[in-house]
Amino acid sequence: MNFQEGLIMLHCHTTFESMNPEQVECTLSILAKECFVGGQKAYKLDDGGFNIDAGENDIRAYYDEDKETLNFICRYERDRAFYDSKLMAFATNHGINTTRFTSNPSKNKSFF
Repeated sequence: MNFQEGLIMLHCHTTFESMNPEQVECTLSILAKECFVGGQKAYKLDDGGFNIDAGENDIRAYYDEDKETLNFICRYERDRAFYDSKLMAFATNHGINTTRFTSNPSKNKSFF
């Protein structure tokens, strides 16, 4: 199933900090292989995001060059805690600094 135009996506609470641009695709590929069924490497999408869940399209990553952060969005609110748990475990295992994404709830959504 593909993301549909106009679909509302929720930001995960976990953000990876201090990510150099050169590290992004490699880090996401390791995350995809270790944490998601299918174990495929991450790949960049036309919208600038990265598919990291072997084409399931339930979670995506977006790199913010200005802040040097990796932000994650998920399709379903019911899955947000599940993905945050995976992201935090991966970050801990790989020594990646994280922060908690917080904002006005209306700004915690991405519109495609």
